[in-house]
Amino acid sequence: MTATLDSPPAQTPDGQPDYDRYRSLSGLAVGSLIVGFLSLLSIFSVSLLPLAVVGVGFGLFTIRTVDRNRDLVTGRKVAITGTVLSALALVLSPSRYYYEEYVNIPEGYEVMAFGSLQPDLGNTAVVPEKAWKYDGKRVLINGYVYPHDQKEGLNRFVLVPDFDTCCFGGQPKLTDMIEVRLRDPLRVNWSYNRRKIGGTLTINKHLHQMKDLTGVYYEIDADYVK
Repeated sequence: MTATLDSPPAQTPDGQPDYDRYRSLSGLAVGSLIVGFLSLLSIFSVSLLPLAVVGVGFGLFTIRTVDRNRDLVTGRKVAITGTVLSALALVLSPSRYYYEEYVNIPEGYEVMAFGSLQPDLGNTAVVPEKAWKYDGKRVLINGYVYPHDQKEGLNRFVLVPDFDTCCFGGQPKLTDMIEVRLRDPLRVNWSYNRRKIGGTLTINKHLHQMKDLTGVYYEIDADYVK
């Protein structure tokens, strides 16, 4: 039977007017869901964690907006789903980071940070005294593979401390670079992912020359990579 202007609105199974079919899906709700899914990427890269923070705030804003305009739009459940996904990423991302940084550590290595390799303020020595205690020791350090002409099957590369140093700007500072030589059969491919490198650290008193770079003071003969 064809509906007319005088026909009653469609009804739900329980006999209530079904106004949802006359309302459009909120674009904000769809956006919240998309941001929620993208936020899950922060579980694998903590640098994307701000996206999860934005996702939670945006999702809560969207839920309130849909509630205020419920006569015009739908999408509350969609917005809630996006918000929950962002909140989930907000919890899991730092949890995974903490596990990888402080719990999932192979035996036989001393954890070292790039901060230990930086000169003290006002000290003219390029290699600080605090760095020399690691010389000749088996260390474990996290960093990013510096871009190289060769992208796959690398057994020799430069490790830098952060994503910005890795992928933006010119040559990193001398104390922000470690030349890594992987023992056979270890190899890595260049990517935006953070790497965990383990091996014996050697500190050079004089700058060790490298192709396309000024040189390095720090080298690691690596037998572990993740």
